[in-house]
Amino acid sequence: MKVNFFYSDTKFKDEDKDFVKKFVSLLQEKFPLKTDVSIKFIGNRTGKMSTGSRTDKSVLKILSKNRLIRDIMRTLAHEWVHEYQRKVQKREQGPDIGGKNEDEANAFAGRIVKMFEKKYPKFEKKMYESKLLKSKIDLLTEQIVLVEKKSIESNLISEMKKIGIEKLPYSYSSLKKFIDSKTMDVHYNKHYKGYVDKLNKALLSKKGDMELEEIIKSISKFDNRVRNNAGGAFNHALFWKMLSPKKQIPKGEIYTQIKKDFGNIKKMKDEFNQAAKDRFGSGWTWLYIDKTGTLKIMSLPNQDNPLMNVVKKGGFPILGLDLWEHAYYLKYQNKRDEYISNFWNVVNWEFVNDLYLTKRKIDKKKIIKESDTIESELIKYKYNNIGFFKKMRTEKYYFNNIIPVEDDVQNSKKILLQGHEGDFLFDIQDVKFANNTASVKKETMDNNYPNFVKSKMGEGLTTAGITPVNIKKALQKTYPNNWVSDDITFTPGLRGVYTIGDQINDPNEDWSVMNFFDTKEEVKTMIYDKFKQDTNAGVDTTDIINWMSNLFKTDDEFTNKLVNRQWKSIKNGYDLEKKTFEEFIQKFDGKNIVTYPYGSKMDRWFGVDVTIDGINYQIKPLNGYKKDKDRNVYVVFTYNMKDYKLKKKIDKIAFVNKKEILIFDNKNYNLLGTTTLVFSEEPTFLNR
Repeated sequence: MKVNFFYSDTKFKDEDKDFVKKFVSLLQEKFPLKTDVSIKFIGNRTGKMSTGSRTDKSVLKILSKNRLIRDIMRTLAHEWVHEYQRKVQKREQGPDIGGKNEDEANAFAGRIVKMFEKKYPKFEKKMYESKLLKSKIDLLTEQIVLVEKKSIESNLISEMKKIGIEKLPYSYSSLKKFIDSKTMDVHYNKHYKGYVDKLNKALLSKKGDMELEEIIKSISKFDNRVRNNAGGAFNHALFWKMLSPKKQIPKGEIYTQIKKDFGNIKKMKDEFNQAAKDRFGSGWTWLYIDKTGTLKIMSLPNQDNPLMNVVKKGGFPILGLDLWEHAYYLKYQNKRDEYISNFWNVVNWEFVNDLYLTKRKIDKKKIIKESDTIESELIKYKYNNIGFFKKMRTEKYYFNNIIPVEDDVQNSKKILLQGHEGDFLFDIQDVKFANNTASVKKETMDNNYPNFVKSKMGEGLTTAGITPVNIKKALQKTYPNNWVSDDITFTPGLRGVYTIGDQINDPNEDWSVMNFFDTKEEVKTMIYDKFKQDTNAGVDTTDIINWMSNLFKTDDEFTNKLVNRQWKSIKNGYDLEKKTFEEFIQKFDGKNIVTYPYGSKMDRWFGVDVTIDGINYQIKPLNGYKKDKDRNVYVVFTYNMKDYKLKKKIDKIAFVNKKEILIFDNKNYNLLGTTTLVFSEEPTFLNR
C-alpha cells in the first residue's frame, strides 16, 4: 500500500510535509488501507466540496488555504475514514450529511487528531498555525490563537462524545402485525431520540470519550442519569434491528444453540414469555449469551440489560422485548400478554443469528489467543461424557462417543472437545484416538484445566482387582476348555461361548463377545457395580478372581446383560465392515485370497483383514474423498479409523464404497480424528 502526496497552491514547507507523513502513519495504523491512495492538498475548492472530498479512485482532496493545520488534518482524517469504510469495510455510500458513515467519520477524525496531539506534544504549536492567512490575520496575537484553540477543543470534545441516532430500518407502519404506526412514531422520535439527546448532554460534563457499548459495560462508573439514558439508547438501537416486517423462523447457529440449551424453540419462547409476564412495571426481557457461551433468559427493570457490569450473571444480549408502556399501550392498553405473544411474529432472526455469530466469534478469538493458535487450525469434536481410568502408573481421561463437528480440517494443531461437562482445548499431539474415544493423560488435563474434577472410578476398579489380567484369569477358570493358550495377556481369546455366530446365526463366526470384556471401560464398570452390590449384601468378594468366575458361570442374567451391552456396541461396526469386506473381495475373485474373520487374531491384533497374493490389506469404508491440488494431497473420509502405521504386518489400506476402491500404501499419511486422513501420495483406483 502506497500513499502519494500532492501539494497545489498551499505553500507547505518541507517540515510541514514531514508533519503530514507522521499524521498519515497514525491514520494507517488505526484505519489500515489495503490499496494505494492519493492525497491532494489544494488551495481552492473544486466542484461541490466543502473542506474535503474523495473519489472512487481513492483520491482524497483536502482544502488547505486559510485554514488551521489542525483543521486540515481533521479533514484529512475524515476523508481517510470514508475511504476505509468504502474500500475495506465494503460499505455502501451514505448521505453527505448525517447517517452512520458520516457520524463515524466525524467522531473518529476528532479522535485521531487528539491521539496525534497526545503522541507528538512537540507539534502542538504547529497544529494551530495557519496556511496562507491574510496579513491582517497573520498579525493576530498568540493570545487570540490560544482562545481559538480552547474553543476548538471544547467543540471537539462535544463532538467526540456525541452518540449517534440509529436509523429506523423500516417504515412506522411496517410492523402492523405487532404494533401500530403511531406508537412506532412516538416510540422512535420521542422516547428513543430523547434518550440519546439526554445522554449526550450528560456526557458533556464527563472526562474522556467512550463508545456506547463501552459505557454500558462499565456503567457502574456513571450516575443514574447516564445509566438510564445510556441503557435507553443502547437497548432501543438493538431493538429496532431485532424486528422485521417479514416473518422469519429461527435457523442457523442460533437455532442449534437454542435447541441445545432449551430443548426446542417452544420451550425457549415459553420461558421468555413467562419472564416478560412476570416483570412488574417497566423493563425489558432478554435472551442473552452468558460467559460460558450458554443462552439464558432474564428480565430486568427500567433500561438495564445483561451487558451492564452491575447485573449479576449477565452476558451479551441478542434478543430483547421492551416492556415499557410507551412501547405498546396505544394498541394493546392493558393486554400486555397479547403484546408479548405477538412479538414472535416480527423477530428478525437473521439479525439475531448474526449477532450471536459475532459474539461467538469474539469468544473463539479469546480461546485462540489463550492457546496461541488460529481458528482454521482447530479440529472440533463433540463428546458424550468424560471418564477417568487408572491402571498401574497410567492415569487418563476419556472423552467418549466423540463426533466430528468439522471433518474437513487439515494440518490441525489443536483439538477442541465440546460437551455438557465443558469445552476442552488441547494440542493435537497430546490426544490419542481409539474407537470413537479421545483420551488425554491426567497430567495434561491437570496442566490445562487445574480446576476440573472428575470422579475417579478407575481407582475403585483397580483397588477391587477388576483389571484386564484378573478378568482373563477369571475367564480361563470359568471356561478352561474354550481357552486358546497362545493368546496374549490382555485378550481372553474365548471361543465357543457367547459368540458372534450365536447372534447372527453364522457358525463360522466363532469368536466370543467376551473377547472385548477386558478392554471396555463400561464393562469393567458394570462388573464393579455388581461387585459393590454383592459386597454390601455380604457375599464373599475377597478372592476377586473366584468371585468373577462364579459371576460369569452362574449369573446368567448378569452375563447376558454384559453380552447384550457388548453386542450393541459391536454390531454397527461388524455389519459395516463385513459389507465393505465382501465388496472388496469380489474385485479379486479367483486370486490367492486368505481372509481373517472379524475379531480374529490377525484382524484384532495385527489389523489385517485379508491377504491377496501375499499382500496384507486393512479394509475401511469410503465415505468420500477429494484432492487438494494446492498441496498435492488426498483427503479421505472414512469410519472408525486408527493409525495403522505401527501395524507392521499391514502393507496397504483399501477404502471401499459401491462405486470405487482407493488403495494406499500404509505410510505417508496423517490421521485427523477417527474419520479423516490426509495422504501425500496418489492412490490406486479400482472401479467397481
